[in-house]
Amino acid sequence: MDSWQKWRIVCLSMMSVEDVEDMYIIGCLISGFLLFGVSGYLAYREIWTMSAAVLAIVRLPGMCDGIFRAISTQTEMLRELNRRLDVILTQDRRQVAVPGLRGEMG
Repeated sequence: MDSWQKWRIVCLSMMSVEDVEDMYIIGCLISGFLLFGVSGYLAYREIWTMSAAVLAIVRLPGMCDGIFRAISTQTEMLRELNRRLDVILTQDRRQVAVPGLRGEMG
């Protein structure tokens, strides 16, 4: 038997039943505090993710308004470009329709 085993046997043999009960109580208290701390952290993390989801829902109308504004701006720009293209094509058709220009082109 090594020295550690001898020391442990001597140490435990010198302890009374009440001391062993106290050690178990202290061990349970320490385990309880550790479990309480871990569960508190997990609850904090869950609340944090839930609050982030709630904030995202609260911010959603503002985000939708921004997207709608961007889409309407792009639509207006496309309408303006389409109008300009129509003007250019109309002018081009008028030039082709002029009889004097047809003879020069052909």
